[in-house]
Amino acid sequence: MSQRLAVGDVFLIPLEGTVATVGQIVSTYLSAYFLATFDEITETDSPLVDRPLASPVVFIALALDAKLALGHWPIVARRPVADDIPLPAFKESVGSSERIRVVDHSGTRHRPATPKEAGILRNRTIIAPAVLERAVRARLGLEPWLDAFDELIPDRACTTDRLFRAAEGRHGQARPGVGRVS
Repeated sequence: MSQRLAVGDVFLIPLEGTVATVGQIVSTYLSAYFLATFDEITETDSPLVDRPLASPVVFIALALDAKLALGHWPIVARRPVADDIPLPAFKESVGSSERIRVVDHSGTRHRPATPKEAGILRNRTIIAPAVLERAVRARLGLEPWLDAFDELIPDRACTTDRLFRAAEGRHGQARPGVGRVS
């Protein structure tokens, strides 16, 4: 039986024995979820989540809900999402490959990309949660590292916050040239 998921839900990705990585639903996009995992691990028997949530974000992925909805990754708490979560910005083509736009993590804010942004921003990709689980395990040496896991490491130069919020004026209007990667 599936459960209703919400931004702020804290979950565990079980590892070896009684240890787990702490993750959190930090945002949504359509029917997918932005999932962040954190540097500090915890015990599955009596999980502590506040300290791991304060540790650095290791991976952030836009993923489907299968492992969460089916209870493979148990939800153990709900906490506010930290303001400094590195939610990614993406690039998307509008009509042709020459017309590249920057879009925020939620898909609601868009603006033209600079040539440098068009070169470094990633396309939005939704992954299966098993890919995130394998990346967590690989980071801890429990299985081989795959190049595809590099895409899950946050790029702080390409976040929604850096590329949009810093560029917004008082009424949410972008100010020319502010907050862009040049």
